[in-house]
Amino acid sequence: MNREQESQFFKIPGVAKPLQRDLFACIALAVASAGLYLRMLGAEFVYDARTIVGENGYIHHLRNLADVLTLHIMHMDVMDNNRPVYVANAILDWAVWRANPAGHHLMSIVFHATVVVLIFLFCRRLLGGGLLLPPFCAALIFAVHPLNCEAVAEVSYRKDLLAAVFVLAGLNMATAFQPVFDRRNMLVAAACVAGFFLAVGSKENGIAGPPVLICYWLLFRRNEARTGWIVLCAASCVVVGLFLIARFTLPPATSVIFTHKPKILGDSLQEAMFIQPRIFACYLRNIVWPHDLCADYGPYSVRNFDSTVSMVVVLAVIGVQAFFSTQNRMFALGAALFWLALLPVSNLVPIYRPMADRFLYLPMTGVAIMLASIPWERRRVMHGTCMVVVVLIAGALACVTFQREKVWHDSLALWSDTARVNPQSADSQTGLGSALLDAGKPAESVAAFERAIQLRKGHAADDYAGMALSLDAMGEKSKADEAFKKAVKIDGRYAHPDSLVEAMIWERKDAAKLKVIAYRN
Repeated sequence: MNREQESQFFKIPGVAKPLQRDLFACIALAVASAGLYLRMLGAEFVYDARTIVGENGYIHHLRNLADVLTLHIMHMDVMDNNRPVYVANAILDWAVWRANPAGHHLMSIVFHATVVVLIFLFCRRLLGGGLLLPPFCAALIFAVHPLNCEAVAEVSYRKDLLAAVFVLAGLNMATAFQPVFDRRNMLVAAACVAGFFLAVGSKENGIAGPPVLICYWLLFRRNEARTGWIVLCAASCVVVGLFLIARFTLPPATSVIFTHKPKILGDSLQEAMFIQPRIFACYLRNIVWPHDLCADYGPYSVRNFDSTVSMVVVLAVIGVQAFFSTQNRMFALGAALFWLALLPVSNLVPIYRPMADRFLYLPMTGVAIMLASIPWERRRVMHGTCMVVVVLIAGALACVTFQREKVWHDSLALWSDTARVNPQSADSQTGLGSALLDAGKPAESVAAFERAIQLRKGHAADDYAGMALSLDAMGEKSKADEAFKKAVKIDGRYAHPDSLVEAMIWERKDAAKLKVIAYRN
């Protein structure tokens, strides 16, 4: 096919040529994004999704949507009460798909493809609609990067996808905003503000929206009339700020789900300041070289990251970003989005899990913007070489992602891999014990629970409860009763297993088996 024939093939009557190119690029990115994850349609509910989606009675009733839409949910003791946008999405998902995992996985794939397309469109607008290949390649690398697999493959982490969708939607609307007070621009501004509100209502790091908007204004549009931009930025900050005030003041004082609050790493903020750079350094390594990704990181995962060296590396990366930011305003915006989205899910603010791949989903959109800012397409000598490099990198990343999908296919695969990568993970041993028990291997399950008890020094009730179920399945009634009594001693709720389902600790099928043991005691 020669150049003229190719031009005719991609021609759409009545549509300008630049729009045709963008349309085909969006379709190609969406197909690549969705195609890579199609195998997840055969996957199970795993990890938190087993309880948050499968056992969460609140999202199983469409009538509860009224509480979510009015934000009354934020005062209720339900899972994710501080993420009403995600809960609304989960309710609608359940109303359509019920307990069919394939439908839930399909929606996650759709949202991921949407994020990829929004990255491309935003980068194209930042470049003034000129260069096509840099934003296309950057969005493609984001689409196939294995760090994003966790957020896409585990359906209860939809909140990370939603936050990214709405932050990018808000930023794309900002590119269409003109600081003129007419009907069209008021609607665009309202859509932009709504996007940032929905982002922070999906997950905490959605708070990055308004400050990134301010950066966009100052970097790209500061020569325009200030009043309109000040109003837009102020409205975004106020709306998101009001939501955050509600998030921290409305939740009930006591909860059967969140029985304890997250603690800062170490014993003080000073210790956390030395631990966090190790986590950041691990994140940076995983972005460049996604090796030994894990569903449950911990001290073992960062054992090779010295605090001083990690701090030097992180400061060096920030310094390099600062230098290139002075040369390229698009790079500066991407760097701002990366750090502004990462800080809310770092341990400088106490969070339940110190680190996770899914925490990088929104920050990775900033990485994509930084990559798209490299103007290699303008240099004809480098054009072919860069394209070959991009294809090789994207292909390698896609292969790793394809392997990660196998890990997230079912609970046995997930926890076996996690225990291999992080042998010090007690959660992986507990999950592996439950998966082995479900697979009809109670003897192997006992060994996993014994390892979990050892790692937690016998302080976790669910390890003993899992041990009781495994021993009971083996016919060891007396040993099962003994293990169950230890669970009750640690946590009195185990005397009434139904309460464990309400607290999102156990699934109904396992709680029913625990109830049988409880009756014996």
